[in-house]
Amino acid sequence: MKMKKKQIIKIGIVGVAGKMGQKIAKLAIKDPAITINGGSEYSKHKMIGKDIGDLLGEAPLNIYVSDNIQSFFNKLDVVVEFGLEEATLMFVKEASKRNVAFVSGSTGLSIDTIKLFKKYSKKIPIFWSPNMSIGANILNKTASDISLQLAKDFDIDITDIHHKQKIDTPSGTALFIKESIEKSLKKNQIRKNVSVSSIRAGDSTGEHSVIFSGEGEKIIIKHISTSRSIFAQGAIETAKWVYNKKAGLYNMKDFLASKSK
Repeated sequence: MKMKKKQIIKIGIVGVAGKMGQKIAKLAIKDPAITINGGSEYSKHKMIGKDIGDLLGEAPLNIYVSDNIQSFFNKLDVVVEFGLEEATLMFVKEASKRNVAFVSGSTGLSIDTIKLFKKYSKKIPIFWSPNMSIGANILNKTASDISLQLAKDFDIDITDIHHKQKIDTPSGTALFIKESIEKSLKKNQIRKNVSVSSIRAGDSTGEHSVIFSGEGEKIIIKHISTSRSIFAQGAIETAKWVYNKKAGLYNMKDFLASKSK
């Protein structure tokens, strides 16, 4: 499916009253290329029925927080979600039915869910990345490239540090980095164990390190997130980008490659 070009992209935000949802919404209302046309929350959430503008401390938008998926999808071009896997599955399925582009920053997704992404992406454009930060994705690529040169003589370890409320362990980003390194090594017929360790403490937004340990020396590549705003900005930019794409499953590598041309 080829999405039609329009001047203003109408987005719907899943979990709009949550921390990430509100950050995405605040950026969206300041972006002239985007308008918020829907915001969802789980049933019985205290913000159901509240104007999204009021929720954000801004002027009323006349768009209200809803727990009804049918009304949420009314007149949308792109859905943006960072929810739990159950919500991801429900909303991507409905997006496919309605020919609405889909952006997901959800982490800890199962292999079965990724398979469903691939299935639905035959009909609609789907963008998925467990980390919407450009910096974290550059770390990922850099680590994959360096691993080819160091794998023979260096151990490779990944660490992730997040706030104590984070559910998935290891983080989706840590697993994504591990997978990228292993794919790079396998492609070059190199066998190497890549270990991952996690710390859940305090209020850390996210810290990922790739450690290459050799005899007498160590190389550490690190990315530290100091604000959730970088993930929200990534969601906004990729929503605008994926809207005009053909049906397919896209990731941050595709997005960054298009920007470097």
